[in-house]
Amino acid sequence: MQLLRSLLLLSFVPFFSWKAVPVNEISIIITHLRNEKGQVLISLFKDSEGYPDEPEKAFRKGKATIISGNRAVLNFTDLPAGNYAAVVLHDENSNLKMDKNWIGLPKEGYGFSNNVMGTFGPPGFSKASFKHTGDKLSVVSIRLRY
Repeated sequence: MQLLRSLLLLSFVPFFSWKAVPVNEISIIITHLRNEKGQVLISLFKDSEGYPDEPEKAFRKGKATIISGNRAVLNFTDLPAGNYAAVVLHDENSNLKMDKNWIGLPKEGYGFSNNVMGTFGPPGFSKASFKHTGDKLSVVSIRLRY
C-alpha cells in the first residue's frame, strides 16, 4: 500500500513542479569581419572597471571561431541578470592584443555592444551597456569597424 501511494505521488510531481528553466545566456553575433584570418576575442564586462582596455578585468571572456560569411558567434552561458557591455577584437594575427599604427589608431577590427562608437576613443560603459534579464536569451549583434 505504501509503495502504491509513493508511485502515485511521484507520477503527479512533474505536473506540479515543472517550470521553465531560465536561459541565462547571451549570444554575441559579430558581423562584417574583413576576412577569416585569426580569431575573434570577446570581453563581457558587468561594470565599468577595466572596460574596455583591460580584458583581464572582464566578467567573462571568450574566443569565437570565424564562420563562413565573415561572421562569428559566441554564447556566454549561466549569466546572472544585469547590465553588460561587450568589447570585440578581430585579432587577425592571433597575438591576443589590439595592433595599432604609429599614431595609435587600430589596425585590426573592433566593435562594442549597441554598435556605439566614441568620439575620441572608445565609448563609455553606459553607452555600450545592455540589459540582460536572465530569464531569456539575449542576442547582441556587433558590427566590426576597421
